[in-house]
Amino acid sequence: MGILKDQMISNMKLHGYSEKTIKTYTSCVQAFSYYFNKSPLDIVEEEIQNFILCLRTAHKSDSTIHIYYESIKYFYKMHNQLYKLPKISFPGIYNKIPIVLSKSEIQEILQKCKSLKYKTIITIIYSAGLRISEATNLKLSDIDFTRKIILIRNGKNKKDRYTILANEAMILLKQYLTVYNPANYLFYTKDIWNRISTDCIQKYFKKLITLCGFNSSIHIHTLRHCFATHLLEGGTSIFYIMNLLGHSNIQTTMVYLHMQSLDKLCIKSPIDNMNISLCNDTNNGNSLLLESA
Repeated sequence: MGILKDQMISNMKLHGYSEKTIKTYTSCVQAFSYYFNKSPLDIVEEEIQNFILCLRTAHKSDSTIHIYYESIKYFYKMHNQLYKLPKISFPGIYNKIPIVLSKSEIQEILQKCKSLKYKTIITIIYSAGLRISEATNLKLSDIDFTRKIILIRNGKNKKDRYTILANEAMILLKQYLTVYNPANYLFYTKDIWNRISTDCIQKYFKKLITLCGFNSSIHIHTLRHCFATHLLEGGTSIFYIMNLLGHSNIQTTMVYLHMQSLDKLCIKSPIDNMNISLCNDTNNGNSLLLESA
């Protein structure tokens, strides 16, 4: 589906979709086409249903199937063939509370990291609450050491914003600049003019997680969740956190209210305000009898 794929890419770029979404959607439609070994334009409704059933039989998650469905939906909408697509609901999709590492666990990851480049990248992502794509897109001109801020250009939803440049991150970053001397992009691979890939960062971070013996579901984006949660636990206003993360809606940021450590909130159960005894019956002074189950 070479020509069809190119048309889909052009159409998605025209409507402002991110590179990641374009890659995901086109890959899904391509896999859909390969499954039937024919053009998606020649696939009929019954075959689409069979494809979704095949994904379920393969025990793909509802979120994965939903991505396939939305990708196929976009393709058929583009070609005025949306009538082919069966109406399928996804009741199994729900919002999970992301995993959050403690500050000591973050410190352990950084201590296990022996590469100055990746230690700097991980530190910047955590200390400034960056998305991985935002870290790879950073340029030298985006770092303001005097004002201790980082400019995030063209983030999600095409938004620019400022975030903080922490003191510890600044010290490490200066060491990195002395050793690597980047010319354009802050973090590069072998070619000084080309930015480092997100895959390189993700693979290295996964090795660190394995080395630390942490939950394998932890990924580089977890650091962004940690940044927001640790700020909230430290008393930072959720509205400031919203701006630092670049969220357009406060409801998106509100999820971090559910991710705070309960012991840090100093919340007392209502029973702690009562004077009761679990050992004696205060009415008659007799010891309470333990009932057998």
